[in-house]
Amino acid sequence: MDKTILRMLRYAVPHIGAFILAFFFMILLALTSTIYAFLAGPALRYVLTGDFSALFKETSGAYRSYIAYLPASLLDWIQSIDQKSALLIFPVAILVTAVFKGIAQTGQFHLTGVIAQKILLKLRTELFDHILTMPPAFYVKMRQGDLVTRLVQDGHMVEQALFYGVAPLIRDTLTVIALIGFCFWLDPYLSLIIFLVVPACCLPIVRFSKWLKKVSSKGQNALGEMSALSSEIIGGMRVVQAFGMEDHESRRFKNLALRYLAEMRKSYFIRAVRTPIMEIMGAAGLAALLWWSGASLTDGSLDASHFISFFVAIVMMYDPLKQLGRVGEYMAQGAASAERIFAVLDEPAAIKSPKKPAEWHTFTSMVECQNLHFAYTPDKEVLLGLSLKVKKGQTVAVVGRSGAGKTTLVNLLPRFYEVNSGEILIDGHNINTLDLKALRHNLAIVTQDTVLFNDTVFNNIRYGREEATNEEVFAAAKAAYADEFIKELPSGYETVIGERGVILSGGQKQRLAIARALLKDAPLLILDEATSALGIESERMVQKAIDNLLSGRTAIVIAHRLSTIRQADDIIVLDGGRVAEEGSHEELIKAGGLYAHLYELQFGEEVADSHEKN
Repeated sequence: MDKTILRMLRYAVPHIGAFILAFFFMILLALTSTIYAFLAGPALRYVLTGDFSALFKETSGAYRSYIAYLPASLLDWIQSIDQKSALLIFPVAILVTAVFKGIAQTGQFHLTGVIAQKILLKLRTELFDHILTMPPAFYVKMRQGDLVTRLVQDGHMVEQALFYGVAPLIRDTLTVIALIGFCFWLDPYLSLIIFLVVPACCLPIVRFSKWLKKVSSKGQNALGEMSALSSEIIGGMRVVQAFGMEDHESRRFKNLALRYLAEMRKSYFIRAVRTPIMEIMGAAGLAALLWWSGASLTDGSLDASHFISFFVAIVMMYDPLKQLGRVGEYMAQGAASAERIFAVLDEPAAIKSPKKPAEWHTFTSMVECQNLHFAYTPDKEVLLGLSLKVKKGQTVAVVGRSGAGKTTLVNLLPRFYEVNSGEILIDGHNINTLDLKALRHNLAIVTQDTVLFNDTVFNNIRYGREEATNEEVFAAAKAAYADEFIKELPSGYETVIGERGVILSGGQKQRLAIARALLKDAPLLILDEATSALGIESERMVQKAIDNLLSGRTAIVIAHRLSTIRQADDIIVLDGGRVAEEGSHEELIKAGGLYAHLYELQFGEEVADSHEKN
């Protein structure tokens, strides 16, 4: 069996009890199917002759050998049954068999469905939880739309493989084995036909399954790329339309859709030819059976009821064999999807807590960076020996030209990335030795690109601190100067703000993000260009909110607008990944270096720039 399928089946181990019960129902289903075939011949003979006892006198072959084991008293009772009583025997037997078969069918269907859904739940939650642990570098190479496809669509295909693949593989195989056994019991010579037909049917099933798995894998990859592209384009629709790139994006999407179509055409061709080939092979076997048995019936060497039961058993094999033919399709698609899921699960979480973290819970004294080196790619280092200190209660601003390494620095503090060399210390502890959750619990981050969720205003503020009371949420909103505009929304704090806060302005989004940071009440604060995209009026409101946020906290502020950091305790100027200058605003202006140059350039353009943005 495919190793991917075997890995999928390991998720069924916790449900072994339910699986054993389902297996019992599958055995019962196979037996009741065989009983139908067993009853068919004698029942038809009784209808034609009207003599119930004759069934136990003149029958031949396997029936006679079976009757020989019955107690004499039971045989005497059977032969004493009158015509009126005999009329009820076969209908009652068929009805009882149908009831037990119905119970077996219902039981195995329900149990296998529940097991498949529980495995899907485990697989999806495990995948989602693993995705949550992955660092930002992972999302550079894995597109969001493709991850969603693996989580939803591929997960569904695995569930289909379990329910319509693994379950029928066991159930229908048991039924076929039971019917083949019954045929051998009736007549070993006639049953040789089965040995010719069944293996011949299995060969194309195996071949079709391998072919379909390969095609399905390519199709799922194309679907993942199509989902990723559509998600990316829909998210950036304003830019697409503003730059007139609709036709370009349409061609990109169509090319991916055509790739998916090409793989699906192959897939449907395989499915289309599989069923007729299976039916032709089955019909050939049935024709051979009729030809051979017809001659035996003509010369009297084969009993009619004997043949009818055998023929019914052969016919009853058709449906489970047909289902087994479809099993390959579901198993192939499921295996291809499972491989895509396991490919993500097998990606190691490069950033995680140490097995024995240092005893540390709350920031108390200092953050220190010592000789930091970092590169996103081997050929381009972003930080080259950067060192700095941030004492408790200080507000330290980090400024510099674009690409100087400002945002990289604040991405290293919460361990979104790992430093290549050097170390970051918090209260004397290397952050790599700290529990990751404890480290991030001490940090609150407000970025230029505000992330809000398609939920209520209230829940967006409370995000990260679900135990907060209503009063605490309202207080945080007021401190962030957000309470006034929130109350003007259609449903106030219960207003759903849409994906990424689409109904809010840039300044309103930032104030909600600041309210969220205020509510978290973390001792260490990171502000990454939190006002750079705002106009003057919005910036003033946000800056007032930031002043409240900074009060009593230790903060690292990445600043684009230098006018917003004049009151910082210390300003660090980065240039080419190194500290070029350090001091207060006044000291740096007097020094006439890079900071003074940047400030002069920006100060002259600041008013015009802000008008333009408004």
